[in-house]
Amino acid sequence: MESHDELRQRNRKLRADLDPVQLETAAAALVERILPLPEYQHAQRVAVYFAVNGEIGLNGVIDHALAEGKEIFLPNLDHAALRFSPYFHDQQMRINKFRLPEPDVGNSEMLAPDELDLVLAPLVVFDDNRNRIGMGGGFYDRSFAFRKNPEHTRPVLVGVAHEMQKVDRIVPEEWDVRLDMIVTDQAVYK
Repeated sequence: MESHDELRQRNRKLRADLDPVQLETAAAALVERILPLPEYQHAQRVAVYFAVNGEIGLNGVIDHALAEGKEIFLPNLDHAALRFSPYFHDQQMRINKFRLPEPDVGNSEMLAPDELDLVLAPLVVFDDNRNRIGMGGGFYDRSFAFRKNPEHTRPVLVGVAHEMQKVDRIVPEEWDVRLDMIVTDQAVYK
């Protein structure tokens, strides 16, 4: 069985090799799967990300959510964990240490992870059991570690990916936080 690092490397390459038409088609198909979900429809505070390096895009979800009056949040790095900043079109952005855009707001405007209703999280690899392998920094696992306690059911954690990022099995590490569902351009895994 491949190690997490080997799976991560292989799938990042596959994702990076997608052309713009494939990325656009996948993003449109993803929107069609996310919008009807009750978890999305009932959420008011939705965390998203800006796609980079072949990640599946969420621009259609962001546009729909804002049009519906939902609040959109993007991750901000806060030391070893994430906090979430409000996002709106034409938002002033800054580039973080990983060269990713994040809203340029003060700490008082940021939300803690447990204040969100729904999190649409990027991933590099996933399996049928809703295990994920991310980029390797552990930010999502540390930030949502409280979800390992069955008493904490919020926010709903949804991984989003291209179907081709699926593997047969991931052996989770003890610190990994299992997702509530995974949505791809082709399927929903619950």
